[in-house]
Amino acid sequence: TSISILTPRIPEERGCQLSIQMKNANRSLFDQLTAKGVVADWREPDVIRIAPAPLYNSFTDVYEFVQRLKHCIHGN
Repeated sequence: TSISILTPRIPEERGCQLSIQMKNANRSLFDQLTAKGVVADWREPDVIRIAPAPLYNSFTDVYEFVQRLKHCIHGN
């Protein structure tokens, strides 16, 4: 599975949402993340959207998301 960030890099062009394209993936990765407690949104055909809002999420929350994503992709 190849990962691409679709969210613009320029801060003025984006909000708090992060769109991650999981090329050649299906919804099963999203379902695994949901089972691990990640609240996200699935957009066909292959995009997972998360919204790490500073008012609600900490750096630890973001770190934990990345660890859960890695675990779902690599299984370790």
